[in-house]
Amino acid sequence: MIQYILLGFLNYQPMTGYDLKRALDHSTGHFWHAYHSQIYTTLRQMEKDGLVTSQFVMGEGQPDRRTYTITEQGREMLSVWLSRPLTEAVSVKEELLVRLFFSGQRSNESILAELTVQREIHQQKLAEYRKMQQEMEEQAKCLPLPSLQRDSVFWMATLKMGMRYEQAYLDWLSETIQTVQSL
Repeated sequence: MIQYILLGFLNYQPMTGYDLKRALDHSTGHFWHAYHSQIYTTLRQMEKDGLVTSQFVMGEGQPDRRTYTITEQGREMLSVWLSRPLTEAVSVKEELLVRLFFSGQRSNESILAELTVQREIHQQKLAEYRKMQQEMEEQAKCLPLPSLQRDSVFWMATLKMGMRYEQAYLDWLSETIQTVQSL
């Protein structure tokens, strides 16, 4: 999946590995995380596969950088991947659910403490998403490239899904806390 994310960002413009990590952390990283080392390893393999090219740029007063550019082969691969419909639900890995599933032998206090911490975390995440929504709405008014107007619609759609997910998670946490309190 990481190679498609990298191709997607490089389809907008050439970027360094550092730029890609920052872009990912502030967008797709909210639903698909990647480590710095994973990004660089994937970029090197993508270059070997002919999906990207790189150019070493000497920095004047800054560190030297390697800038990656998507190739036509990379654009084709991205296009093919985007055109294939997903035909099944994707499994979600959720450690808290596994822990809760096996919590019958735990004390109510330890379960409630964990659920309370999780509620705080998800409240913070929802607040972060709401702030991002405000920023995105402001930025959408003055996007420098009209071609990105359409992209911003889909960026906002993924953000709204994240907000709905967090709200649903918070609702579930509150319900579960009440259930555990009544045991």
